Amino acid sequence: MSVYKIGENLTLNLDERKLFKGFKELILPELSYRLLVCLVEGAPNVVSHDILLNYVWQGKIVSEDTIKKRVSRLREVLVVENDSDPIIAERGLGYRLNLSVKRDERTVSLQEEQQNPSQLVSQQFHFFIRHRVILGGLVIFGIIAFGALQQTEPSKIQQLEQVSLRLSSHDASSELDVSRFIGLQDSSKIESAISELENSIKHASNKVAIFSILSELYLTKHKLHGANQADLIQAYQFALKAVNASNSQPWPYVVLGNVQIEQGKYKNAIESANKAISLSPKWVNAHTVKSSALNHLGDISGAWQAIQIAHKLQPDNPLVQKIRAQVLLNKNMFSWSELHLESLIASYPNDAFYLMAQAEYFLAIKHYEKAEKTLTDLLTLKPNYIEAHLLMASALELQGKVDKLFVHLERVAISQSTSAQLALLLANLVDGKDRKVKGEASKGIKGPNQFIASLIALNNKDPEQFIQLAEKAVQNGFSKEYLLESNIIYTSLKQHVHSDKLLKDYLALKTNLFNIKQARRVKRVPIL
Repeated sequence: MSVYKIGENLTLNLDERKLFKGFKELILPELSYRLLVCLVEGAPNVVSHDILLNYVWQGKIVSEDTIKKRVSRLREVLVVENDSDPIIAERGLGYRLNLSVKRDERTVSLQEEQQNPSQLVSQQFHFFIRHRVILGGLVIFGIIAFGALQQTEPSKIQQLEQVSLRLSSHDASSELDVSRFIGLQDSSKIESAISELENSIKHASNKVAIFSILSELYLTKHKLHGANQADLIQAYQFALKAVNASNSQPWPYVVLGNVQIEQGKYKNAIESANKAISLSPKWVNAHTVKSSALNHLGDISGAWQAIQIAHKLQPDNPLVQKIRAQVLLNKNMFSWSELHLESLIASYPNDAFYLMAQAEYFLAIKHYEKAEKTLTDLLTLKPNYIEAHLLMASALELQGKVDKLFVHLERVAISQSTSAQLALLLANLVDGKDRKVKGEASKGIKGPNQFIASLIALNNKDPEQFIQLAEKAVQNGFSKEYLLESNIIYTSLKQHVHSDKLLKDYLALKTNLFNIKQARRVKRVPIL
């Protein structure tokens, strides 16, 4: 039996789905019941807005006002005699239960048997895993005891707000909630989740959530576990299926935008983000996709505007903090970026994407040893994270450890990553070999990709065109200053120039990039 004692005189029985005040049963609407369970299971910690959306509203995007109203209604039910607020709103974070919570001793041993959390999964997801084990039993009980009530008003509410999936009648005992698959990074867990989700598609009552989460899982698999093109294709196809299944929900457009960023289709990603924003203006994930795409495209001003909207809505949202930290690097606002990253690493020390962002920060501030250490930890966790290998090559090269960087460059060069071309070009400059590289040094290439074109020119022993294209890359948003600091590039340039002018132009180029970033800094108003 799963029973919680809440405060002085409240009792929550999960098996019977009942709340008692003393000996009197309190009747709760379905959403209020879910909200209470969510807060009780999370107590005494703060339950984030994302957790509430995923558990209470089953993944549906609702307004902040809707959440506040639901919390207010539950407060009225839980009100205590001493007039203290039973539910505390923590600005920018979420809500926490301001009542003591004690679990019935008879349920402790059952909980320990059911719970086997991975160290790489955050505490918030431990909560979901725990609760879904209990909920699985609930569904069986509910079907037997309350089957006659399945056509009542709560069922109509669930039809409107449900993203979790009920399987067909012959397998109705297993309810699949996609929220427990959000944020997975472990390879085996991703594979298991993909298998479970793909097997559930045929019987799903609402396929949008399944298609969306499958796209996210395949994209994470592509990024962290080998950069296989097949995984990226699957991510794209499932994103399109999600959009086709429902073009009136924002989630499909967000996952599509994230895939398009990975494909290098930044303008398409911006269009997808704008569509998601039009459907849900206050959902921060849509604004983060737009900011990330603009940041990659080199439109730092636009990226800053987009992430500021998200930051004002949810300043403590981890995804918002990560993207904002990355945009701040391109504005040379290192202390602000550091604050975000320190907070993220403290809360999620094993998150691969946050460690990657921290390594980029260390490279930007020229703390190359710290970057190497962070990347060593990251590659220990995720040895097939291709982008981390590329960053490690830069961290080693900038410390003069040329003998150690080749293993990382070659790892990237033989991959199907979009960075394979850059790795090949750098490897050619290191050892003078002529590895075949796709592409050409064209002046017609736009945006940050002009830097790749400039390296092709340098590989072709054309230093003048290298300088011209590198200058255009900087003017059009290229911002990876640590690549311009590369001794590999500078040494190769020295070997092919016939005058000091081009070397001076290259040094001036680095200064120009620094000045461009400085000009982007947020101007602080002096205190008089």
